[in-house]
Amino acid sequence: MVISKMAKEDTNLEWYKVAEKKELPEGRVTTVAAGVIPVCLSHFEGQYGAISNRCPHQGGPLGEGHIEGGYVRCPWHGYEYHPITGAPPPGFSDSVKPFEVDNREDGIYVGVPAEAEVHTIADEMIETMVEWGVDTVFGMVGHSNLGVADAMRKMEAQGK
Repeated sequence: MVISKMAKEDTNLEWYKVAEKKELPEGRVTTVAAGVIPVCLSHFEGQYGAISNRCPHQGGPLGEGHIEGGYVRCPWHGYEYHPITGAPPPGFSDSVKPFEVDNREDGIYVGVPAEAEVHTIADEMIETMVEWGVDTVFGMVGHSNLGVADAMRKMEAQGK
């Protein structure tokens, strides 16, 4: 059962299993990874939805927010997005990208564009560190080190 508002005809999607059925309780959100894309997965009014995990205002992780009044609320500053469509409440214009969701017998899948491999700021940071001769990193201060870890794995795969 497809529950996202995106067109099913998009054949340029890669599908990733992001959750088991019944893993996410009704009315809740969580952060999952669809390949390398962080996604805010929601279970709202009996449907599963997937929207960008990054609030466009301050970069807040929407999957760490909560559903209130029918909208996912950004945990950093309270801006709201519909958990299925990514649209804001009436009268507002900032939205987040929705992803196609497929509720299959063996779990919940999210479809992301096949060209989802993007060059991130973490990639730039690690490339710069390698160029400067840094070969060891003990830790980074910040909200999440997952992007940095992914960037380090990419550089390692290139033999750098």
